[in-house]
Amino acid sequence: MSDEDSLPWSRHIRSTLAALSVYDVPPADPACARMHANENPEPWPAEVMAALADALQRIELGRYPDTSGRSLRAHLARRHGCAPEQVVLGNGSDEIIALLLLALSSPGPAPGIVVTPIPTFVMYGHTARMLGMELREVMLTEDLELPGAPLDDALRGASVCFLARPNNPTGSLWSKERISALVADHPDVVFVIDEAYGAYAPAGSSLWSGASPSNQVHMATLSKVGLAALRVGYCIAHPILALAMNKVRHPYNVSQTSLVLAQTVLARFGSEQAALVSRVVANRARLGEILAGIPGATVLPSAGNLVVVRLSGDDEAPRLAAHLREHDVLVKDVSQQPRLARCLRVSVGTHAELDRLAHALRGWGG
Repeated sequence: MSDEDSLPWSRHIRSTLAALSVYDVPPADPACARMHANENPEPWPAEVMAALADALQRIELGRYPDTSGRSLRAHLARRHGCAPEQVVLGNGSDEIIALLLLALSSPGPAPGIVVTPIPTFVMYGHTARMLGMELREVMLTEDLELPGAPLDDALRGASVCFLARPNNPTGSLWSKERISALVADHPDVVFVIDEAYGAYAPAGSSLWSGASPSNQVHMATLSKVGLAALRVGYCIAHPILALAMNKVRHPYNVSQTSLVLAQTVLARFGSEQAALVSRVVANRARLGEILAGIPGATVLPSAGNLVVVRLSGDDEAPRLAAHLREHDVLVKDVSQQPRLARCLRVSVGTHAELDRLAHALRGWGG
């Protein structure tokens, strides 16, 4: 007898959860070179940390935060040139994804259709499956670009399409013209352009514009630009969609600590944050050179803070990941994902972490 059979009440658990696993990553040892989670590992200057500590001291811990983070939303609206009512904050991008799908799905036997390319960020599909929505996954081309007719076909009758640009885990920067054409050709589909890694892409590559079509949503996060601990994500949507998202959003969903620290950094330390990003971009080039030194390896182009390397041996990716782990260097084995056979995804580390990676790779022959 299963546990469910002995617990009559368990029949009320949402049936769509049965096939899902828990997204849970064990905490990494801080002593390791943590090059597996796509963070910005560069340390903030001491004066920034001191200013943040001072801001924390002024927080009234016994008081609730603003229900919707008005001050931070107003700051982001000024930065992007949009109305504050268009900005919705979330506990990381994960919550923004959930709010979008909750707002755009319907109760009943046909809750809606979600389209994603694969491979891409797993939470798009995970959240769609959780809500019982139909998920149409469209394989990227061999060179990790968006496909033509298969994607257009999948979009017919769809509710939402998520496009990460640059993409995770591939680092691909898909064509602006191609995406703009998709948005124009499918006005009844909401396109969520996820620019979580946009800070690391070439200048001028963002698809955000104040004149974007009403069915285009801009999504971003502070997690990838040095503030992962705060878990602040946001999107900019048409006011009608933003209102719908706020109706399903829990009040006080972002802590006052996160709101205050995020706004302090954005308002006062933008140049320091840009310097962190610049160091990662510089180290991305060095990371590519290190990985290219693996015998038989091919380093794929990347516009994010990650690099994908394709190895020559069929089982080399898990073996090399294990080898690096033994040397306290953590990387992501993505070799079981579509189009990524024999591949590892390596986040850009600090200069010291790259030194450790290079040392761990010495003598590796595959």
